[in-house]
Amino acid sequence: MADGVPLYDQATGLLSREAVLETLGRALSLADRLQHPVTVLFIEIDDHDRHRQQAPDQADAAERALARHMASRVRAHDVLAHWARGQFVAVLPDADVASALVLAEDLRTLARAPASLGVTVSIGVHGREPSPTQSLHGLAAEMVVGAQRALEATESDGPNRLAIEPAPQA
Repeated sequence: MADGVPLYDQATGLLSREAVLETLGRALSLADRLQHPVTVLFIEIDDHDRHRQQAPDQADAAERALARHMASRVRAHDVLAHWARGQFVAVLPDADVASALVLAEDLRTLARAPASLGVTVSIGVHGREPSPTQSLHGLAAEMVVGAQRALEATESDGPNRLAIEPAPQA
């Protein structure tokens, strides 16, 4: 990537935070031309910070294992990226919220499996059909924030939750 920003995250081997925003902008551009929806999943390992304080090596290993397993589960044209410690973003081109929920549920089940070290994840979902009047870069960031907001709004519901942030009304 330009300006010395790495394309891939060293810890997980997934795309970096900066790279996924650029990729999401491109997916939105194509979706706008084809009139397809795009959905973003914001995936957060529950209590990752607390686990990392108690057993950093084990928490990091669980994060890497989960990244590997999730990468093998998404479709070839989906994009999975490492957002921050314990957080991932998945960009699902041509997926509406209903089909994204199927993948989200699969990822939650996958995370609980012993092969992923039995962690739980919470997932925020935000889907849109792009509008030609919106800045694609701005919309990309807005979609990730929307999926994050869905998780924040349901935080009191505890771990292993699935939350949908509705698209704003036009």
